[in-house]
Amino acid sequence: MAVLLTIGVGAVAVLHAMWGMGSHWPEASEEALARSVVGDGRRRMPPAWQCFLVALALAAMALWPWYVMGRIHEPVVLAGTYAIAGIFMARGIAGFSARWKAHFTIEPFATRNRKYYSPYCLLLGVGYIALVAGELDR
Repeated sequence: MAVLLTIGVGAVAVLHAMWGMGSHWPEASEEALARSVVGDGRRRMPPAWQCFLVALALAAMALWPWYVMGRIHEPVVLAGTYAIAGIFMARGIAGFSARWKAHFTIEPFATRNRKYYSPYCLLLGVGYIALVAGELDR
């Protein structure tokens, strides 16, 4: 489970870091990228520092499963793992809410969020819960 979470969250961290460095991948332009991954009507991506801040937070979350191993019974480690799971679950659930849908209407973000981004966040949240369950069984 740790390997899957590290790869799954780490890949998203790398994407955010690439965007912070000015990459428009996987789109052809900054405007197309903003429409694909932000979806609130802006024509430009968030500032580089914000992309890097998200990348740093995601990188820490990607490495967290390796810190957890053998320490899950420590209250801070257990709470941290549930907090990470909660962050991903909250983002996944929020993406299906009426309020979210009313605010993030720009395509292709709206469709990609419904089909990919929100379900992926839910999957990651469940992955962190499974990590806790697996470690508690040891």
